Amino acid sequence: MNYEWLTLVPLAQAVITLSLSGFALLVIFMAVGGYGGYQSGIRNILTIALWSIIAYITCVQGGNALVDLVNRFWENSPRIVAFAVGSDANAVARLDPLIQAGFQVPLFFRFVAFIVLVMFGFFFNRKAAWKGPASKEPLGKPLGLFVGALTALIWTNATVVFWSEFKASGGGSFDNPVTNVLNTLPDASLLLPSLIAVFFLILVILVLFYFPKVWKP
Repeated sequence: MNYEWLTLVPLAQAVITLSLSGFALLVIFMAVGGYGGYQSGIRNILTIALWSIIAYITCVQGGNALVDLVNRFWENSPRIVAFAVGSDANAVARLDPLIQAGFQVPLFFRFVAFIVLVMFGFFFNRKAAWKGPASKEPLGKPLGLFVGALTALIWTNATVVFWSEFKASGGGSFDNPVTNVLNTLPDASLLLPSLIAVFFLILVILVLFYFPKVWKP
């Protein structure tokens, strides 16, 4: 019997090299999150998603916007009070900014705050009023797929943004598989606001049409 064909199938390789693009890695992470969300259903991951969005807006994307919002309310607070009491709001002078221009929250503080806020999501999710079986509603699992993928994208992009800012500040001179992955992943900051808006639109529609069922286990 001829066994030469066995040599065509090597039993071991010294080195296996796997090359994946940053987009492919991002899709894999989102697929894992989507699978977890599909299995759990939207009811069981909704609290985690909400706290993750709060963490992202507060600590990652909305840092400067939050400072501008606080300053805007502070500067116009005398006019708001004047309007509330029936006086001429235009005759009242505005206040100086509460937070000076160029103020930046330290990166380490934002990174830790992001993790803490996400942990709040897991903590409050244990006794959330809307938790229930994944198969209770027909759309529970499909919506869980979307919310799970969105949550994975939020976590991944937050990590990418923090890493980019860390490198820009003079750090990031490491060379290991983790940093290679971080350097490869794309920045989806421009896409996330639209996806978050879609998420809240879906949430509003669910509350309006299924409000009597939302709080039932």
